[in-house]
Amino acid sequence: MTQIGSREVPVDLRLTVAVCASNELVRRGLNSILDDLAIVGDDFYCESWEQACQLMSATPVDILIIAEAGYGGCQLPDGVQTKVLVLVDATDLRTALKDAPPWAHGFLARQDLTPTSIDEAVRRVAVGKSQIPARLASELIRRAATPLPARAARPAKLTSRESETLALLADGLSNKQIARRLSISDHGAKRLVASLLLKLGSPNRTMAVVTAIKSGLIEPSLL
Repeated sequence: MTQIGSREVPVDLRLTVAVCASNELVRRGLNSILDDLAIVGDDFYCESWEQACQLMSATPVDILIIAEAGYGGCQLPDGVQTKVLVLVDATDLRTALKDAPPWAHGFLARQDLTPTSIDEAVRRVAVGKSQIPARLASELIRRAATPLPARAARPAKLTSRESETLALLADGLSNKQIARRLSISDHGAKRLVASLLLKLGSPNRTMAVVTAIKSGLIEPSLL
């Protein structure tokens, strides 16, 4: 069996990955890919959100891949720390953005699915990096260029340091990498990221970047 992997995550780390998809062919296809990924230790497959919640409540799951639309209004069970990667339709990003769970940790365009792209996405989400496909970022940038209605509320103003941190988040850097880039302590970088999430009203780094692009806080040149 050929194993696909990279150096971004320690080679001895093995993740538990679950897939939520009602379509059997989709589950089997992802099963075939996940079985070949060096980073995946155990993988589980759920036909419904209820099954996925039962699994996550009973078993520590590192990554949940939501492979179809319709889960925008769902919520993770209390106490579950699972990170969520959502497959979206790149041909209908408007619907994908509307339907995507607001607590998602990363997105992957269904049309771009390959063993390598899934491996990279899983690894990025696992280490807390933002994961946004180029097509989705382009759509968000296009939206950001459209003037907001007069009554629409923009996120709170960011300090210069927070703006620098936001740009680094958009580039997918971790807290430690942000600390090194800004020549500050790891704790200082963690505080800056936490402040950004609070000001942008986002549950995680990926959604903070999504919110920032929608609001015009990130320039296209930064992506």
